[in-house]
Amino acid sequence: MSKRSLEESRALQEADHNGLMAIQDMLSPDEREPTPPAGPSKKPRNFIATVACETCRLKKTRCDESRPKCGLCKSLGLECVYNERKSSKRDQSLTMIMSTLHRLETKLENIPSSILNDIRGQMRHVVENSNEAHPSPTVAGDNHPAGIPTSLSYGFTPAAGDEYDFDFEENNATPDASGRVSISFSQHGVILWPGACRILPDKLLNSYKMLGKNYVIELESTRPPLPMFTSPFPLHVGDHWLEVLPIAMIRGLADAFFSVFNPFTPIMDKSFFFSYTLGAAIESNFGYTVESCLVLNVLALGCLAVLAHQEGNYPLPGSHGNHFEPPEWMNVVYEEQPGLRFFNEARRRIGFLMCDNDIQSCQFYLLSLVYFTQILRPMDAWAMIQRAATCCLSMLTNHDVNFDEWEGDMKSRVYWNCLMNETILVQELHLPPSGLSRLEERVPIPKFIGFETTGYISTRYPTSTVVDDSYFQYHFLAQVAHRIILTRIRHSLYFYSDSGAIPLPAVNAELHHQLEQWRINLPTAIQFSDSHPKTSHPTPVDPSTSIHPSPSSAASPVAASPRPQDSLRPLSPAVAITDAMLRGRHMIAQFHIGRPYVYKALRIPNLLTDDDLEQIKSGLRNAMDWPVTQGIFRKMKSCIPIRFAFCSQFFGQILLFYCIAHSPSPRVRDTLPVGWERWNEEMMQFLDDCARHSPAVAQDLDLLRLLWPEHE
Repeated sequence: MSKRSLEESRALQEADHNGLMAIQDMLSPDEREPTPPAGPSKKPRNFIATVACETCRLKKTRCDESRPKCGLCKSLGLECVYNERKSSKRDQSLTMIMSTLHRLETKLENIPSSILNDIRGQMRHVVENSNEAHPSPTVAGDNHPAGIPTSLSYGFTPAAGDEYDFDFEENNATPDASGRVSISFSQHGVILWPGACRILPDKLLNSYKMLGKNYVIELESTRPPLPMFTSPFPLHVGDHWLEVLPIAMIRGLADAFFSVFNPFTPIMDKSFFFSYTLGAAIESNFGYTVESCLVLNVLALGCLAVLAHQEGNYPLPGSHGNHFEPPEWMNVVYEEQPGLRFFNEARRRIGFLMCDNDIQSCQFYLLSLVYFTQILRPMDAWAMIQRAATCCLSMLTNHDVNFDEWEGDMKSRVYWNCLMNETILVQELHLPPSGLSRLEERVPIPKFIGFETTGYISTRYPTSTVVDDSYFQYHFLAQVAHRIILTRIRHSLYFYSDSGAIPLPAVNAELHHQLEQWRINLPTAIQFSDSHPKTSHPTPVDPSTSIHPSPSSAASPVAASPRPQDSLRPLSPAVAITDAMLRGRHMIAQFHIGRPYVYKALRIPNLLTDDDLEQIKSGLRNAMDWPVTQGIFRKMKSCIPIRFAFCSQFFGQILLFYCIAHSPSPRVRDTLPVGWERWNEEMMQFLDDCARHSPAVAQDLDLLRLLWPEHE
């Protein structure tokens, strides 16, 4: 099929597709000027100015932001005046949350002297030679005793070699000079715990030995690649199908992406996307540009987002009614891998752009990471993380960055998205890290500075979200802060000694205190209780019965969270995900605080104290009924985030519950929470659902089934 003419393109753009705006209405005025019919292709523009002078604003021309006079004012001999952007209520509310998180972080650093004295007394006989075996940074001040894990100080740096410790074979763990043995943070490492090996069935252990310790990486690395062909839509259109895509379809898929995935992984700026990126891709007829690659990835994820709306029976953004109504173009999402036709076209185009390391390139690799994560391809996701990390390192180390401006803040956003996703895979599979964590103290958490462009009026693109964007930004910032605590748990508590003196009660108490400080200092809008009922589900608000919060109230960190009754479903898929992840992170942290005590219980149950048993109970109780697998997510599975990470967690948890249930010590068996058998079945079902998408998960499931031979 031949390419459509300029007139045909304009006619398509001006047509009313399902009541959605034509493409020129999504663009800023200067972008809608006629394109010359001939001549060299237009060079992709850099990011548009965020602060224009008054003359350029009045004339609706692009300002070059030169100071003291921009190019236009200089050429016209006019006075050049820049009015500083006034802070909105939303900006003020984000300032408040930044202040709240800063206060929280400060509280996390201030360890009470009584705790330090307790630690000093208990560690005196253990750490005499610790500094020689595990050198760590020296922290100024007499209140920080030698040998205390420096993860309880702000400037924590892992011990030498920690960054490159990829082996989690616990059986070969050698005690250091102080008698400590490191415990793997990976849930796949549970099968190698010496105490677990004494309880797990021989058939399972023998099967595991035949697979090899790195079977997960091996299976995922050698699986067939994604199909490389593209299925046009509709089929009869041929190779130029992208050039004739209905604007309504493009807009609908993009809206779905921004209403589901971008809120909890804020990689893209919605205003910039609709004011520039989308128009640039369509103007080039989806040519070999980075804008085309970004839009195609957004459309691929948009397919998954539409399925999530269908599974949860939520109305699509911009549609009327309270339930899902399939659009005319619904069939585009139905593929063996939803969105693959768009994703493959993006992969085809990125080849000529693979050496770029700017923000848009980083965003492309992060969007690819999200897609691979959603379709359960962890090694492909890790490859995208590494490429995105390279972009971050290039942007943040070779240039001066002003994090108080929009572009610098976008670099902060992609950095934290990349680092948080990398941490999950590196810790679970012991993959080599990128080194991105070295910049953690140099890159501030994002402020979510809004994008503004000359002549662009935000009302031209009416928001289709039912909750203000800042509501999700609070969740993201809170989860960034939570990562500090989880890192401290890993580096402070994950040690064992045959003497039974480790884990230290004082360190444990301080970590619980810090986690609680994180929870109670969250902005009111995203507060949640520490209760652990079986039916604890996130933000249950039904769109058909609730009153949508106004942007002003949703943007305020002291506004009431849309959480009126637990019997109603969440307001939107994005609200369900963000709240489930926030509550889930709190439970995961409590579980990981108790996990070293489970290790101790399986290895030296005779040395357990009453406090140890309470920690085990708390850890196992918080290993149950994670919100991201409950409630609406029993149906709405297409948008469950980081599913491979949850599969890995459940693999280790099922092994732990089995070992505790079969412990020879009745005191240990008594720590099992009520309902653990039911939760075991739910975890097995979750793994079974995911097994057809991942050979590693399928293998994990086969191993777990050996725990109960009668059910094979």
